[in-house]
Amino acid sequence: MTACLLLGMSLPNLGNAMRAATADGVKGKFTAGELSCIRHPGHETCEWIGSFRSADGMLVRESIRLYGSGRDSLEVGQEIAALDIGSPGRVYSSGTSREWVFTGILLLGGYGILALLAKRHLMPPPRTAPRSGPATA
Repeated sequence: MTACLLLGMSLPNLGNAMRAATADGVKGKFTAGELSCIRHPGHETCEWIGSFRSADGMLVRESIRLYGSGRDSLEVGQEIAALDIGSPGRVYSSGTSREWVFTGILLLGGYGILALLAKRHLMPPPRTAPRSGPATA
């Protein structure tokens, strides 16, 4: 069950994580519009919402989130180089993303658990050596 959960969480995101890690996508500019923050006990997570325009001007995405941005990373109206890898709802700052690390850990964990289960349930039990003891007549 755990292996299926880990694989179910990692496999659908594998393509996007790899494209983000290798900066494979449409290059353009992200313009910061507003800061969106969520407060948790003892922690706050913020990210910028704005618009993305491809370098050739053919692609424009509004109300898009900049992955990995935080409270102090931008100001309203500021433009930065960004990359659209086709992920719904977000773009990435230029350069590479480390999102693949978490996806890879989930993927390896899921496959590791499946390998252990397969070994345990599909492999024949180890042969035991015959006992050598005094012969009885």
